Amino acid sequence: MSRETTRLVDTLLATQVRISLLVHQLQDGTATTDDQRHFADGLEELLDILQSHAADVDAGIVLTPHDLLIAERHLA
Repeated sequence: MSRETTRLVDTLLATQVRISLLVHQLQDGTATTDDQRHFADGLEELLDILQSHAADVDAGIVLTPHDLLIAERHLA
C-alpha cells in the first residue's frame, strides 16, 4: 500500500473511532457543542484527504493495489 493510501486508511480508521465516541456521547447526553464542532472539523479533513487521494489515483500518481499487482506482473 502506498504512503498516501496508508494515510487515508489510518484517517478512516481514526474517524470510525471518533464516530463511535460521538455516538455514545450524544446518546448519553455528554457531547458538548465543542465535541461536535471538533468532529465536524475532522470530517472536513477526511473529505479533503479522500478527494485528494481519489484525484491522485485518477491521475496515476498513486497506484492502487490492483495497479501494483499488474506492474509487478509486467516486471516479472
